[in-house]
Formats: sequence, C-alpha cells, structure tokens
Amino acid sequence: MADAARTRYRDVLRGRDFRFLVAAFVIDQVGGWAYNVVLIVWVFDRTHSPTWIAAATASGWVPRLLCSPYAGVLADRYERTKVMLASSLLSFVSMTAVALVVARNGPPALALAFGALSICFVSAYRPAAGAIVPDVVSEQELVTANALFGGLENLVVVLGPAIGGLVLVAGSPAAGVTLNAMTFLAAALLVLRLEVRSRGSAGAAGESVFTQFGDGIRALRRAPMVVVLIVFCYLDSAVYGAATVIYVPLSERLGTGSNGYSYLIAAMSLGGVLLATLANRFSASSRLAPLILVGMLMLALPFAATAGVHRVWLAFVLQLVAGGGMLIVDILAITAIQRDLPSEVLSRVFGLFEAGVPGTLLVASFITATLLHAFGLTDTLLTIGFGFSGAAVLGLLPLWRADRRAMVAVRALEPRIRLLESLDLFAGASRLAVERLARAATDVALPAGHVVIREGDEADALWVLVSGEVAVSARGEAGHARRLRTMGPGTYFGEIGLLRRVPRTATVRTLEPSTLLRVEGQDFLDAVQSAGVSSSLLSQSASRLVRTHPRLSTSAPLAVDVL
Repeated sequence: MADAARTRYRDVLRGRDFRFLVAAFVIDQVGGWAYNVVLIVWVFDRTHSPTWIAAATASGWVPRLLCSPYAGVLADRYERTKVMLASSLLSFVSMTAVALVVARNGPPALALAFGALSICFVSAYRPAAGAIVPDVVSEQELVTANALFGGLENLVVVLGPAIGGLVLVAGSPAAGVTLNAMTFLAAALLVLRLEVRSRGSAGAAGESVFTQFGDGIRALRRAPMVVVLIVFCYLDSAVYGAATVIYVPLSERLGTGSNGYSYLIAAMSLGGVLLATLANRFSASSRLAPLILVGMLMLALPFAATAGVHRVWLAFVLQLVAGGGMLIVDILAITAIQRDLPSEVLSRVFGLFEAGVPGTLLVASFITATLLHAFGLTDTLLTIGFGFSGAAVLGLLPLWRADRRAMVAVRALEPRIRLLESLDLFAGASRLAVERLARAATDVALPAGHVVIREGDEADALWVLVSGEVAVSARGEAGHARRLRTMGPGTYFGEIGLLRRVPRTATVRTLEPSTLLRVEGQDFLDAVQSAGVSSSLLSQSASRLVRTHPRLSTSAPLAVDVL
C-alpha cells in the first residue's frame, strides 16, 4: 500500500508545472505558519495583553473572510498565473512593511494593519491555484494531487511553528517576519516558471462585478453534490476552530501544561499526513455519502472519547484519528469542486469556499469558549464529539439525495458512456473522465444529405455516429473532390482537426437520417490529455491525414502529449 502511494505521488510529480505549484505552496505555507508564531510572540511581548493576541489572530482571519469572494472574481477575470504572481509580489511588499515595523518596535496596530493587507493580497492566490490544478494534472491524478497538497499542508502545521520558534531563539521577531516576506518572493519566482495558461470567463461579456460574483453562486446551485460537500467541509472547519480553543485547557488537564497545545495540534496534523497515503482508495468509490460520514465521525467522535481520557499518549492517538477524518472530508470537497464545475467559474467558487472557512473558524471558536465558561471541559468535549457527529448524520439525508441523483444521472448516461468507452480515442481514460465527457456531450439528430462538417472550416468538435450512415469526401492537397469512405454506427470523425489544431481536412455528409453525439473540442482534448494519446489513435489519425493532406501529417504537431 505504501509503495503504491509513493508511485502515485511520484507519477503526479512528474508534471513540471505541478512541481512548481507544490514547491510554491510549501514555501508559502512554511513562511506563513512561522510568521504566525513570531507575530503573536512579538505582539504579546509589546502589549502583555490577550486581547491583542486575539486581534492578531483576527487580522489573519477577517481579511480572508472579506476579500476571498472578490479575489475569486479577479482570479477568473485575468490570466490565473498573472494573478498568482501579482498576489505574491504585493504580499511580499506588504510583509516587508510589517518587518520594518517590527524591526523598529513600531505600533502593534500598524504591524497588524500591514499584515491584514498582506492577507487581502494573498487571498487571490489560492482560488487561482486551485483552478489551475486540473489544468496541470490528469483526471486520474486529481485526487492524488489534492491528497499531496492536504498531506503537505498538515505537515507544515507541524514544521512551520517549529521553524518560527527556532527563528525567535536564533534571531529576532523581525527576522521571522522577513523570512515570511522572502517566501512570497520565492513563490513569485516559481510562479514565473509556470508554462500553463488558465483563465476563467469573468467579465468576458462586460458584465458587472456583481454579476460575475453571482455566476459563481449560480454554478454552485447547479451542482448540489458540491454544495453539500462544501457544507461538510465547513463542519470540519468548525471542529478545527473548536479544537484551537479546547486544546489549551485539555493539555492542562493532561498534565502537559501549555506545551501540550502544540502536541495536540501536531497530532491532528500528522493524522492528515498519514491518511493522505490512502486518498486514492477512498476516492475511488462512486458513493460519497458513506465516505463523508466516516470522515466526519472519525473527526468528531475522538473529542467525545477524549472527555474520559487522562493519558497523554491516548489523547495523542485520538487526535491522529481526528486529523485523518478531516483530510477525508477536505479532499473529497476540493476534488468535487474541480471535477464537477466548469473551469470558467472555478476561481469564483474557490473564492466563495475560502471565504466561508475563516468565518466558520471564528464562530466555532467563540461558541466553544462560551461553552467552556458555562459547562466546563468535559461537557464541552462531549458536545463537540456528539454534536458534530449528530450534525453529520442529519446532513447525510441531503448527501444521500445528491448521491442518488448523481447515480440516476450516470445510469441515464450509461449507453452514451459505453459508446465512448468502446472508442480507441478514450482507451486509457478513467471512468470518471468518460462520465464527465458523456455528461457534457449532446445528441444531434440530422436528416439525410446534411453536411455535418465541411473541409476547410474551423475544427470545433468531435462527432460520434450513434445510428445512421455518413459519407466522407475531400479535395485535399490534390485539389479535386473524391469520396474516401462511408462510416456506420460506433465510428467517429473530426478528431484530426482537434488533435492537430488545423482546419477540417474532409467533408462529412449524412447518407440517411442519423443520430450523432457532439463532443466539444476542448472537452475532447481534456479527456484525451488525461489518458494520453494512444498509439492506435495516433496511427489511425495519421493514416487518414496522409490520404488527403500528406504535408500536414508531418508539419502539424499534436495538441496533446503522446504516451
């Protein structure tokens, strides 16, 4: 199992752009977590006030809550790598200002203001990066890619604060803040090396910002399964927000003092790292409801169990389980967004998603603090454990319904799916990729004598013949029309222009009333790219092309990678 996981991670990391995305992510996250530790220590040393510590925490959460929705619009309106680059550079500038304030022992309020400005700038980075991931990895690799990000994010939660502590011991708070500023600069340099180009549709028709924002909401409304998964993701964020409050008195009861807080946080993060190796196993299921319920119960019930625990090692193990459950929910939600929503609105949806997380964290932390004050530690732990487990069970009904609707839709598409799977075009594509293609395709009924595609026109779609018969003819480079062949059900045409990015090389006309499946060109290329171009497809398209346009067969490069 471990060898298989390593193989999957090694395969997905072969992608050059994906490696740069991962490297930029890790560098940024390490700097951010180290900065959080340094800033809180510096603020407390200057003010000796818990209220100021709360203000420092809020300066990181509130700007993210307020700015993420609009940041998502920006990431869909402009080329996404440019948005990431601008976000990193502006964050570098504002964090450098924080470093100068800290170095000169300036007013804490000014440092927090510049820090909040940095969060506003960086809020555009993650929606843009989240939308780019499906463009740099294949459909089969998407879950593995998200699991890698999730595992690394949990690992950084352990390493980042430790690095911040070491910086404080070896240097000064200003050095820690400067380190974070330099991570933004390093991320910008990595983004500059990205070759992928990805852009949404926000503002393409001159619509208002409010309309662009609304398009993201409407896209979510059309994907009920994604909405339910995001709600569950907010539930697991609420558990994490509660944990940040509950870990301090819990560590005191366990006898580990204030140091126990970091041990418990580390345990939850390590649980996420360990579960990341199993991501492909649980994501392979077509029924998400049982997986989400298992993930939520793994996350919540350990808190109820901890209510009766007085041994440090057992509390540590229970938090490992909780961290694993959180990762399950997060990966399924993020992957569903990337798979089920159009690329044109992905950043806006991620912006909406990102805005809800800090809001949930803030509400959950305040409610937990109130419960602690009113009922004490044991009752609060039981409330978290059983309360969120109960919420997960109650939320299971809409998830089952969304699951069932998805299964009904897949069953209705089954004939179309079987037809696409029978084509050598998609021999290496995953079932999920073919399902997505079948869902996006449209049935077209045409009378006899209708021209489906005309030689010389722009190549915009792949056509699959469901029933009927068509004739293929071409003038080609020879300049005189000739009939090449007739085609019956279960055949396809139009792939040459898409694969080679050239105009149509032949004319196809129906010989009798026919039903065809029309697959948009970009959907076709995405599906083929996810599987790689098979040798049989390459051979067949080349033999067709050489009959009519022999020069093009050697001069027009493929639009996708060859296996």
